Amino acid sequence: MRKKEREITDRCEIDAILAKAKIVRIAFAVGEEPYIIPLSHGYDAETGALYFHTASEGRKIDCIAANPRVCFEVEGSVAMKEGDEHGCTWSLRYESVIGYGGVREIVDEDEREMALRCIMRQQSGRDADWTFAPKVVALTRVWSLRIESVAGKRAG
Repeated sequence: MRKKEREITDRCEIDAILAKAKIVRIAFAVGEEPYIIPLSHGYDAETGALYFHTASEGRKIDCIAANPRVCFEVEGSVAMKEGDEHGCTWSLRYESVIGYGGVREIVDEDEREMALRCIMRQQSGRDADWTFAPKVVALTRVWSLRIESVAGKRAG
């Protein structure tokens, strides 16, 4: 990291950013073609994984099949730091996390429901006993992005 004073080294702080973010951007690499997509997700510090779901087919699934290694990014708090009439005096206050890992499909029914509850908890902000219609779950593919390395950054 070029500006070491902005680096977040405390894993608890990184986990806190991952736990409050609503959107994760996952970058896939297949051959010479990059593909990045924003997704709703859930983060579980105990398993060290981000969870997301998809339809039964599509470009994300094709990318995972070709190369399950991904890069991801989330943002925590972001706010404009206003300057004067000179554009170069404006800046951002932000915190972000970038990491790498591998994606795998969750096929175990209990693990799938745990992952879906994790997603709902993160997106809703509620620690409810979520239930899911079996018909809908049958049409939904659920994925785990196991975090292998991660770095945090903060400015402002």
